[in-house]
Amino acid sequence: MIEGTSSGTPSDLTHSLTDDAKAFLSPAKLVLLADILRHIDEHSITHGLYGWWFDGNLPFVPRDGCIAHKGKHLLYVGIAPPKDGPARSNSSTPMKRRLWRNHLNGTVRSSTLRLSVAALLQHDLNLAFWRDTRRRVRMDREHEAKLTAWIERHATVSVMQHENPSSLEEKLIKRGPPLPLNLSMSSHPFKATLSDLRRALGRN
Repeated sequence: MIEGTSSGTPSDLTHSLTDDAKAFLSPAKLVLLADILRHIDEHSITHGLYGWWFDGNLPFVPRDGCIAHKGKHLLYVGIAPPKDGPARSNSSTPMKRRLWRNHLNGTVRSSTLRLSVAALLQHDLNLAFWRDTRRRVRMDREHEAKLTAWIERHATVSVMQHENPSSLEEKLIKRGPPLPLNLSMSSHPFKATLSDLRRALGRN
């Protein structure tokens, strides 16, 4: 069951959405990162949507109107495989690759979510950034490890099998409750602040 926030009841936030969007916003379970691969296998999830739910320790992010569930707020949604992403022929499913390899055990180059969370936590975690020869943001391995450890402690994930994930993702970002960590397709007022924080990384 979705827990409402101070800025609206669940029905206020989701009444105009399709049934699959409503189902995604009311997950039966928020999965710990340590359990995500087993959960994906047990539920035969190969591709679809995933949501990242954070506790109150992620600084600066406005949560007014965001969907809350079990003490965490849904701040970001994504899809697997990524829209227009390259086809890959190996044993991992798109959902496993996206969540485990890119977002949790990847780098700030492989995951826009990691980059955003790192930008928000740069002072709290004393993270250091640099830019490669193509001006792309990088962190050394020890700082990536600190970021991963923080995410494991403070975030959970919901996943949903869906045959047309990009369409549903667009509906959620454009017409659903606020998702302040999504940048693409977003009109959320926090977008400008988050974009500025990301652009400033590694420039000093």
